[in-house]
Amino acid sequence: MRDSQSDKLKKKKPDPKKIALFGAAATVLTVINMSTGIEPPSQWVIVLQYAALAGGLVALVVALIMMAMVPK
Repeated sequence: MRDSQSDKLKKKKPDPKKIALFGAAATVLTVINMSTGIEPPSQWVIVLQYAALAGGLVALVVALIMMAMVPK
């Protein structure tokens, strides 16, 4: 039984469409949050916002590259 579970994990490939959707959603939500004009309570919140924006953009770009490289 343990072998069949490890085989399933090895065969499971990441879905680039889901990664792109996650990246786009994170980017949009972060941009909306940053554009409201409300001053964040601390410097760390600003750092977290920029980290979320960077992470969302990286996920979006990587997923688009993955979709372009997948043979049809």
